[in-house]
Amino acid sequence: MLVSSKGFSFRYIEKLHGTADFNRVLRRGRKFKTAFINIYVFNRKDNNEIRRLGLVTSKKVGKAVCRNKAKRRLREIFRTGKHNLKAGVDIIFILKPQIVTAGFNKLKSSILQCLKNANFYNGEVPL
Repeated sequence: MLVSSKGFSFRYIEKLHGTADFNRVLRRGRKFKTAFINIYVFNRKDNNEIRRLGLVTSKKVGKAVCRNKAKRRLREIFRTGKHNLKAGVDIIFILKPQIVTAGFNKLKSSILQCLKNANFYNGEVPL
């Protein structure tokens, strides 16, 4: 079943861009670890309901093809689950080399379960 893309796109304003934004999340945000990524979450107090995502990867993850595939997967997880995230949060995913061997469903359930345990995610977590 196809879902209408309206509201499910990954827009420009939903990305973390500046160094200042990344530094704020890394310094003042809460840190959570999974087997595949480190997650930093910062709850903004600016009355803006937009949820934003930043991705950090290094060459330790693999060649460019592997890094880009992992980033596409994380963007897709964010894109489809952003409506169940707490409003006004900034999230940074820092990839670990183990992400290359993870399947999409295992990665998705790991991330969403971690966010749900931290009370930042309100939706259902797939098994």
